[in-house]
Order: sequence, then structure tokens, then C-alpha cells
Amino acid sequence: MSQPVERESLEVDVLFVGAGPATLASALHLMNQVQAHNDRAEKTGGKTIEPPSVLVIEKSANVGDHMLSGAVMNPKAIRELVPNFESEGFPTEHVCTDALFYMFHPKGKISSPFVPPNFAKKGYHTISLSNVSKWLSERCEAAGVDIYPGFAADKILTEGNRVIGVRIGDKGIDKHGKPKPTFEAGMDILAKVTVLGEGVRGTLSKQLIDQMGLATGPQVFETGIKEIWRVRPEKHKPGRVIHGASFPRFFKEFHGMWLYDMKDNLVSYGFVTLLDSENPYNDPHLEAQKFKTNPWMADLLDGAELIRYGAKALPSGGLLSQPKLYTDGALLVGDSASFCNAQNLAGVHMAMKSGMLAAETIVDALVSGDTSSVTLGGYAERYRTSWAYEEHVQARHFQTSVQKGPLFFFLNEPLRMITGGRGMLGKMDLEAGHTKMKKISELPAKQRQKEEFEFDNKLTFSKEHLVGFSGTAHEADQPSHLVVADTDLCRDVCTEEYGNPCQHFCPAAVYEMVPDEENAGKNKLFIHHENCVHCKTCDIADPYQIITWTPPEGGEGPDYSQM
Repeated sequence: MSQPVERESLEVDVLFVGAGPATLASALHLMNQVQAHNDRAEKTGGKTIEPPSVLVIEKSANVGDHMLSGAVMNPKAIRELVPNFESEGFPTEHVCTDALFYMFHPKGKISSPFVPPNFAKKGYHTISLSNVSKWLSERCEAAGVDIYPGFAADKILTEGNRVIGVRIGDKGIDKHGKPKPTFEAGMDILAKVTVLGEGVRGTLSKQLIDQMGLATGPQVFETGIKEIWRVRPEKHKPGRVIHGASFPRFFKEFHGMWLYDMKDNLVSYGFVTLLDSENPYNDPHLEAQKFKTNPWMADLLDGAELIRYGAKALPSGGLLSQPKLYTDGALLVGDSASFCNAQNLAGVHMAMKSGMLAAETIVDALVSGDTSSVTLGGYAERYRTSWAYEEHVQARHFQTSVQKGPLFFFLNEPLRMITGGRGMLGKMDLEAGHTKMKKISELPAKQRQKEEFEFDNKLTFSKEHLVGFSGTAHEADQPSHLVVADTDLCRDVCTEEYGNPCQHFCPAAVYEMVPDEENAGKNKLFIHHENCVHCKTCDIADPYQIITWTPPEGGEGPDYSQM
């Protein structure tokens, strides 16, 4: 594609990238706040503003298709956004009436008589984030917001140090990079303010943070594997929310599970694995499968039907990983800005609140006509005086405690809880998760081979099998959206040093080492990009940081309905 490409352009006042809880809450709150501002101005003789043109673009074919979360939602933010949300048909599965914490052991589980404060979820709403996104999008459109699904942005547009919009990825390019007869050049969407809320490890967010030097600390992540099962009616308990861990393994490696009941005899099961493991064979999918062999889990799922499978990374660094939230012409919200509270396994309400704070700041910018950092910096000030910031301050040393190991964690946690998040040491620094991985030669001899595990295809399943339950679909004849900067390094160096960990940490069997016909005795990397479930684990966990996740053609990827 050496010839210059002619592109159409579209101008709007405010552009939101991604149709998730942060951006949709922000767009809806923006329209409400503009109306509230004009109502006040009319009464006081102040300056009114024209209702802005607001556009939300989303890479999935339909709003909600790429949305996956736990999700037991604190209703605090949605109640601020839509005070009567329950009577307005908000898609709650159930309200938690029974919050439980289990310690699982080889013969079953022990129910803790004391539920840790971060897992006390009574009154929280169990939800499908996919359905919540659909519900919010309907309200946005009714308020005058345009939403374009199937628009995958792949480049930030700038003038100097100012963000002026985004470029949508081209469609109709074959796997060799040549235009097909169906070629369609992606348009440029120009905006006074661009709000990036693409979720974890957002493509444009990553570009923006790098280009504008917005990073303030290292990033740390976990990968959550989620499955939805239809269980026997007698095993279904609406209002039940369980969190737990495995004994005695929990005292060696941190991990966690959740289980809650949805409607129609469905249960949501999930397992979260840290991506700062020292073990190059760290495999979130395998950990989730093995956990289901616990007798209690096996009994719950006896006679059950698997409905859905998916995976998503989540940011766990919290306050210590949050970048600068603004620059000239742009704001970062939700998981793109590390707003998830990993201590509480809670991100939806934080995402919504970040979007609402951003919206209030955008109103100031529209009133003043100034969309530079001078005005947009008000977003950070609003955040620092909000309950969202207070929550993050309390949780700020959760992940640093985790990184110091189980002994320190269990000694520090009680003190951290009663000292407002400070703990024993006060200031502690995070380390980027991928830097923790050890080379195979550094492991104890008994850990230098990947653990063998046989899937029974009733309760436990291979990655290849489970991808079929993610609904993922990609056109095979297009460039791989998983870009590896140096595949020779994979073949010649990574094989020896780390054993090609991408084969293990990817939960969708995307990466495979196959015989290299041109180099006898060696294996080369083959990428099954069509399997990708858009979790971003590879972009995060690769020890060399040479894998870059980019959007495929707009409309492609998983179908996370109900997730």
C-alpha cells in the first residue's frame, strides 16, 4: 500500500473510543450535564452552550460484544448516573444477599466465618457487562449520542502535542498487506476532545501514554478466565456470591476465584491469575480448568452445560499505575487508565465514575472554549476530591503487598486495612509484571517442565475447544492483528531462555511453535490470529515486550453476549 490513501473525515465535538461502562456513562452524563448547565444559565443569565455533537465508536460488531467482566457491581456510580436505574429496567441478574468466602482444599471447601471486607458484597448487583453496555447505549442514543459499532480505531491523530482525533483501521487488506477488491480506507474522525476508554491495554491509550509521556508508574495485570454454565435447578441459588482461593497453594501463589448465580439457572464462574508470575509456564486457562476439579466445584457442575467462555486481562496496579489522565485534547477513563480496584475485584463502578468526572470536565471545556490541559486538567482535580480516589488510596498498596510475597502480605494486610492503606512500610514501589518472569535455567529442576494435565471434556476442556464457546470470528485473509516485532528472537532465543511462554499464557491457543523447514531442528512461531479472544494477555506478559495487540478489522472478535 505504497500509494497515498484518500480518506474521508468526520468532525464532532466529543469523541469517545470504546463503548464500555466508562465511555457510555461519560457520554450520557455529558448530555445530562450540558442540559443542567443550560437550565442554570437560563435562570441566572449565564452563558448557554449548544448541545455538542457526541460520537461513540466501538470495534465490536454490536455494543457489548467485547464486554466481559466478573461482574458483581457496586451500585454507587450507576445510582449517581441514573438515580432510578432499577425502575428503568437496569439488567441486574440478582442482588447479592449472601456473600461468602471459601478456602478450597483437595477434599472440598471450608466456609470462612468471616468474610474479608473487600469481598463483603451484600447489596451489590450481579450483572452481565455486555447487557449493561447495551442498556447504557440505548440511553445514550435517546439523549442524542451517536454510536458507531464496527469502527476499530488504530491510530491517534495529533497536531504537535495536541490530540485532534483518531483514524479508523482500513478494511479489505489481505494477509500479504495488499488491498482486496473490498478495500475500504478508514476515515479520520476529528474532535475537540477525544476520550479513550478502550478497556485494558487499549491500543490508542498505549500510543497516547507513550507519545505524550503520561506514564507515572509500572503497569501490573491479571488475567481472568470466565465461564458461564447452566446448572441443575436444585444447585442454583440466586443472590449467592462466592469468592475463594485454594489451600495450601494460596500461601505460595496468589490467585482467586468467583462464582455467582445469574438468571435462568446460569452461574458465572471465574478464575483470576496474576501476570507477574516467575514461572514461564504460567497458564491462566489451565489454572481455571484445574480448579474445577475441586470436589465442591465438580459437584456443582455435575450435569451442567457449558454456555460461554472468555478471557480478559484486568489492570491491578491501581493508584500506583494510573497514568496522567489528561493531555491537550484528550482524556483517559476506565481500565485504560487503570481505574480497576483489584483489591475488591471491582472495576465497573470505578469505570463509570471516571467517565462521569471526565464528562463534567468536558462541560467546562465546552463552556470556556478551551480544550487544552489547562481546562482538561480539572478532571484530575475532580478525581482527587471524589470517592473513587478515596477508594484507590485505601487499596494503593494491595498489589505491592502481593509482590512482596505471601508472608509479607498476610502480615501487612490487617495493618493496611486499619491504617487507610498505608500498611507496615508506607511507600512501596511496584514492578512491571513481565519483569518478574524467570528463565527456565533459573527455576528449580522440578519446575523446568510444564505440568501435564489431561482434559476430561466434560468438566475441563482444552483451549482449542473452549474458543468455540467464545463466539470469536476473524477473517483469515488479513494481516495478523497480533504483531510480533522479531520472530527470529522467538525461534533462536526465547525457546532456550523461556520455552516460548506465549504458548502457555495465551488462553486461546493463538501462539504455536511449529517445525521451521528452513532451519532444521528448530521451531518457528505460527500465529492463529483467528482464535484471539481479545484478552490482551500476550501484549502484557511477553518477557521481551515484542508482542503488540492491534485491532483486527472492525466488527471482528469474540461475541461475549451474557458475559
